[in-house]
Amino acid sequence: MSATEDRAHAVARGLWADAETRARPTGDAAAIIDTVLTQLESGLRRWVGAEGYAALLSRSVALTMPCQPILASIADLGGADRASAGAASPPLDAVVGREAVVALLVTMMSQLGAIIGAPMAIDLIELSGTATLRALAGPDDTEIPS
Repeated sequence: MSATEDRAHAVARGLWADAETRARPTGDAAAIIDTVLTQLESGLRRWVGAEGYAALLSRSVALTMPCQPILASIADLGGADRASAGAASPPLDAVVGREAVVALLVTMMSQLGAIIGAPMAIDLIELSGTATLRALAGPDDTEIPS
């Protein structure tokens, strides 16, 4: 694995771990997945727009699904009704869910990286998916305070 791929995996695992500490109920894979994807969506939509985010997510799911078929059972990955749809499905194993979401996030970084460059794509997804950093940079801010 290249240094860029290592970093992408580390960022994806970090976003999962961050969401895991805030998701309620604690330890519920569906809640963690919802937290990761909700944060990422709200952050990335600011940078790439709603249609850009939808296209990025859709393409990434299609590319990741052959290796992570569990993504098919994670209800409505990009939809607003994600949490309620997930509640009706059987419980998802946290390890399986984590591996699928990490693979999805790495694919998203790769797809976005083909357009804006891998280092910038990884930085953008890390920033967008991290609640603390995203909160520092509001829609009118031009830079993050140090």
